[in-house]
Amino acid sequence: MDYHKCIACSKGWISGKLAPKRKEWYETMLQQYPEVHQWRRVRFSDKVHWSVGPEGKVRIIRKPGERYCSDCIQHTFDREDEKQRNERQHSWAAIGYNFKSELSFHTTKSKNGKMSLQVYGDQILEPLVKPWLERGDDFVLEEDNDSGQSGGKSKKWNIVKEWKKKNHLEYYFNCSNSPDLAPIENCWRPPKQFMARFPHWDEFETRDLTIEGWQKVSQHYINEQVDTMPRRLRDCIDLDGQMTAW
Repeated sequence: MDYHKCIACSKGWISGKLAPKRKEWYETMLQQYPEVHQWRRVRFSDKVHWSVGPEGKVRIIRKPGERYCSDCIQHTFDREDEKQRNERQHSWAAIGYNFKSELSFHTTKSKNGKMSLQVYGDQILEPLVKPWLERGDDFVLEEDNDSGQSGGKSKKWNIVKEWKKKNHLEYYFNCSNSPDLAPIENCWRPPKQFMARFPHWDEFETRDLTIEGWQKVSQHYINEQVDTMPRRLRDCIDLDGQMTAW
């Protein structure tokens, strides 16, 4: 009957509470942007963290008995030294139809790389996004719905919100826990696969490799991903808010 055993596809888990919210959010966005050409105004932004040091296991060819030969060992960082150094590099970028920003690195005091409102305003919005506005680019900025960019539930004065209002930035936040609705997430795969091929033992090698890997993401590929947005929305609605295959 042509059935066969195989490993099940892996998808992110969506809770019973989140699924209806995702579906409702997607339905709203599909009403606002029903056509492909409307999504070509959107610039999808995201931050990503890059590990310092090899991200995978090095494969070698050796003879029996050479397991502990110096050429057959993959050395790792001293764990005490690792604790004292920044083990990850933090970067931000944006993509859109016929648009691809440079990969920009930023610093943060948070150990997990979480971006504060101050960092987002000073290191991303002011030096990177503002020049786009000043030269008259027509775009809508899509952002992560996290406290570093939206301010979360804080009732304090939001410097990022004030900056956007002052500079007339049109934007919207992606639905929480919805990487399948951000085409830029697909664009992180090529540079990460590229980095996995080379050892990078310090922050300088790591940055050089990430930039080189980011350059390999073609504009044609980005345009294809952006044009899938209506289909992504419809797929999520058809799945009642569960994670899609995108």
